[in-house]
Amino acid sequence: MNAKIRRILIVCSGNTARSPAGEYLGKYYAKKYNADLRFDSCGFFNAFSYMQPESREYLSSKGIDHSDFSPKTINKKLLQKNDLIITMERYHIEQIKSNFYDIEEIDSKAFTLKEFNGGKGDIIDPYYTNKETYMRVMKELDKNIEKLVKKIIESNKKKI
Repeated sequence: MNAKIRRILIVCSGNTARSPAGEYLGKYYAKKYNADLRFDSCGFFNAFSYMQPESREYLSSKGIDHSDFSPKTINKKLLQKNDLIITMERYHIEQIKSNFYDIEEIDSKAFTLKEFNGGKGDIIDPYYTNKETYMRVMKELDKNIEKLVKKIIESNKKKI
């Protein structure tokens, strides 16, 4: 990726738990660090017409307004207009690369969140878990999104 990263798409399975939280955390940290970054999110299917209550609760606890959230399903146009595609799981990357292989640079702009940050592993889907696990996943997501924003800021400084 040679150009500056401006638009980031966060992807999970149903766009109701992890990716919407990631989108709004991304917006929060971009504003906090005064970075000109645009975050959006989507899922592979439309699970619900709303964000999960636990995700809303976590964002609200940080003072993050998420009232304008509307779930979206993944499509070619969304993938093309974003500079960076961040998924929660390795499986999501495989699905994107096999279903949207004709998108230019898809291989070089799609990463799992932890992979982009230099780590390994997935951000597990908290949907079928208990509240304690859900909140632990939200904290892990939060930490990784802040790291992502900082990394993009540093990377963008090095690019013309």
